[in-house]
Amino acid sequence: MVQGIAAGKASMVTGEIERFEPDGIRMQDGSLVEADIVISATGFNLSILGDIAFTVDGKPLNFGETVTYRGMMFTGIPNMVWIFGYFRASWTLRVDLVADFVCRLLNHMDARGASQVEVALRPEDHNMPLLPWISEENFNPNYLKRDLHRLPRRGDKPEWQHNQDYWREKDEIPTIDLDDAAFRYS
Repeated sequence: MVQGIAAGKASMVTGEIERFEPDGIRMQDGSLVEADIVISATGFNLSILGDIAFTVDGKPLNFGETVTYRGMMFTGIPNMVWIFGYFRASWTLRVDLVADFVCRLLNHMDARGASQVEVALRPEDHNMPLLPWISEENFNPNYLKRDLHRLPRRGDKPEWQHNQDYWREKDEIPTIDLDDAAFRYS
């Protein structure tokens, strides 16, 4: 396929198919893509956290109703950190940063005598706009856009966003103040 595209003998169109027609396919935007052969890639359905049916205190958890803390913890969910890498860089760069954060957090909990931690919006975050988990301008595959409602929300402040900038996070994540009001220990 790649060689055919490079040679100008084939092309690739991204979009949603409305229907097949005798001369090709009609796209949802109304355009006709003339085609002798159609190879469709329908994508896949996103599996949010393995589609595990999480509960908190016996109540089903809807991740779409939570707010992400730096893309790794979620409001109202105790003792859970989600390790999600970078879209356009080595996945393990972020995994390493978050793993180091988890070790710091566990040591901090131990020093405080806490067995539980969760994040919560602080008083200054009360009227913060809540946005989709990731900006469509930053990353917008259809499999993600279809399921944004199932993903945590993000705020408009750095603490409440899933950042995709390793060069920024390599300096920020190691210096997170574990005594910030966003962390609730018990």
